[in-house]
Amino acid sequence: MRWRWTLMLMAIVCPAWTQNDKPRKKLIEYGWDVPYPDFVRQHVREMEQRPFDGIVLRLRGGMNVFLHKPYDPQQFTQDIEHAKAIQWQKFSDNFVLMWATCDEGWDWFSEEDWKAAEHNVRLFAQVAKAGRCVGICFDPEPYGGNPWHYPSAPRAKEKPFDAFYQQVRQRGAQFIQTIQKELPGAKVLTFFQMSLFGAFADEPDPAVRMRRLASEGYGLLPAFLNGMLDAAEPNVVIIDGNEPAYYYTASEPYFRAYHLMRQRGLTLIAPENRRKYTLQVQAGFALYMDQLFALREPQEKFLSFYLTPEERARWFEHNVYYALYTTDEYVWCYSERMNWWENKVPPGAEEAIRSARQKIEQGKPLGFSIQEMIAAAQKKMQSEQSRRMIKRSAVVPRIPAHQKPPVIDGKLDDALYQQLKPLETFVPNAASGRTQPEAQTMAWVTYDDRFLYVAFRCEEPQPERMQVVGQAKDDPIWQGDVVEVLISKGESPKPYVHFILNPKNVQWDGVSADENDDASFNAHWQSAVVMGAREWTAEMAIPWAALGGVPQPGERRRANLCRQRGAGHEWSTWSSVVAGFLEAENFGVWTFGE
Repeated sequence: MRWRWTLMLMAIVCPAWTQNDKPRKKLIEYGWDVPYPDFVRQHVREMEQRPFDGIVLRLRGGMNVFLHKPYDPQQFTQDIEHAKAIQWQKFSDNFVLMWATCDEGWDWFSEEDWKAAEHNVRLFAQVAKAGRCVGICFDPEPYGGNPWHYPSAPRAKEKPFDAFYQQVRQRGAQFIQTIQKELPGAKVLTFFQMSLFGAFADEPDPAVRMRRLASEGYGLLPAFLNGMLDAAEPNVVIIDGNEPAYYYTASEPYFRAYHLMRQRGLTLIAPENRRKYTLQVQAGFALYMDQLFALREPQEKFLSFYLTPEERARWFEHNVYYALYTTDEYVWCYSERMNWWENKVPPGAEEAIRSARQKIEQGKPLGFSIQEMIAAAQKKMQSEQSRRMIKRSAVVPRIPAHQKPPVIDGKLDDALYQQLKPLETFVPNAASGRTQPEAQTMAWVTYDDRFLYVAFRCEEPQPERMQVVGQAKDDPIWQGDVVEVLISKGESPKPYVHFILNPKNVQWDGVSADENDDASFNAHWQSAVVMGAREWTAEMAIPWAALGGVPQPGERRRANLCRQRGAGHEWSTWSSVVAGFLEAENFGVWTFGE
């Protein structure tokens, strides 16, 4: 009887294709050159000369789905007409694009808002059916309002995360029901699902996972996926597109990501849906051509800048090969500053795709390694970035006994600040390739026996583009405009304590002894912020009890002050870092004065 148990186990753990033929590996094109149905109708024969199995279509009627008001169906009349008329031949697997961006104040609990969203989903699915597309391309990334972020959602103050999770799960079920009613057997290509949650996958305690999800930018996305699984018919397929694969420089991450999507990610799937997930969710992969062909700006920030054109094409072939090798079925090829349909393609790119595809189809190995090439380019990039590094040190003066400490009100008008010399102005991270930040930041630091005092003046020439995230302490405020203080507890860079403050005076703090911050750490520190017309100012008073004790005169600590701006995605620091604020080895040195 043992063979019966073996067959049952195979049915549980193997993907859907084990019941039929294994699907052929397919490559889907998507990018800033994403075409409308009328363009495809006119140019489909030339387009199908490219080495793809399908494309993503955008609609002139609209792209966003989570809106307060439903689209007028007449907006999609021309899309439907042109989609029906497309004479597909080679492109067998095509998708209609749908964005998850939501209107400001869009509410998961509002039946009116959901009725509008459901109406919009139905229109997208109807166009996909008219165009004989295999399904919907659903991009969860919010290019504006974020429906997945619990702390910034309407009613977040009145309803707990668990209630939101269940509501979004219900909406996920309604979402897939609407699609499959119009488009039976639909495939839903999402750009990421479990591939984005590796940091949560190994947490064994469900309560801890939920608590951590509650503060994450995409914290409600697993709920939506579970809802889709609740209602998905057996012939519906959901593809995790694994957008993080954009940046892979070796073959190993492909296999690790596949394991995450197929096995480790099951911890975020409801037990009653795990078999369904195994059968109906595919692991996919992404390619990012701009990253590999030195098309991103500033070029000096990216590894491909330090490769020759021939080496870039080789890297691209490597990634195409391993993406196709590891995917269950789909790989999507993303680009921005190029255009397949206007013949604006980097040299060697198309040849690399064809070569990788041929090797996969013939069961041949890639035939070369990129390890030495990538290592040499990384060495060049590190050398260039090190040349631009500005290492800083400063003496932190003690407040004289006869002088009052600053009042923590965010105004910076205390007599102390008129006498205190500011630190050197902030500089961009070395990987940015910039010589000066767009917006200047100045800081002052001093101390007494009770507190370390830090003050910031942040110029902001584009206040309308500021991004302020979070409402309560330890919300993910680093996703928007913030200032940060990082200071070691002793002379070594680690452990260090990390304090973040946003323009609404929302705090975050953590301690780091390895690569990650421990946000469970909580210190009782004072802060205040004042918003001006073209600047904002902030003050912090951090107790020495949180920093390992009052330093002795002459004692040194490793420290850095940092600022992140939403406008221009600008990072700047007092002492240079290469790419990120948590580079403890690049902290500056503070010597505490008498």
